[in-house]
Amino acid sequence: MDSIFWLRVHGGVTHFPIALVFGAAFFETIGLLSSSRQHDFRSVSYWLLVSGGISSFGAVFSGLALSKWTISGKSLLLQHHLFVWPAFALIVGLTSWRVAVGQSPSRRACAIYLSLLATACALLGAAGFSRGELLLGRSSLTAHPLRACART
Repeated sequence: MDSIFWLRVHGGVTHFPIALVFGAAFFETIGLLSSSRQHDFRSVSYWLLVSGGISSFGAVFSGLALSKWTISGKSLLLQHHLFVWPAFALIVGLTSWRVAVGQSPSRRACAIYLSLLATACALLGAAGFSRGELLLGRSSLTAHPLRACART
C-alpha cells in the first residue's frame, strides 16, 4: 500500500483517540470539582479513557505503516516520535491502571493520575504540532509535503 493511503488512514484514526483522551482529562477535572455529580463525570472520563486507550493502537499502527515501520526516523519524524512514544506509553499505562483500579481510586492516586493525564495531553499536543510541521514539509529533507513521512 502506498504512503498516501497510510497518510489518510493515519489522519483519520489519530484524531479519535486524541479527542477521547482530552475529553477524559476534561471530565475527570470536572468530576473533581463537582460534588453533586462527581461519580457521573468520573464515569464518563473512565469510559472515554478506555476508548481512547484502545483506539490509540490503531493510530500507532497506521503511523508505523506510514513511516515504513521505523520507530525513530530523522529530523521532524524523529521529533514527532519523541512525543508520540511517551504519550502512547502514558495512555496505555493510565488506561490499564484505571481499568485495574476501577472508577473510584483514592484521592491521592487520583491526583497523580490527573497529573499524568495532563502530561499525556501535553505530549499529544506537541506530537500533533510536530506532525503538522511534518505535513507542511518544513523539513529540509523533503521536497513534497505529502511524501514527508515516506522519505524519512
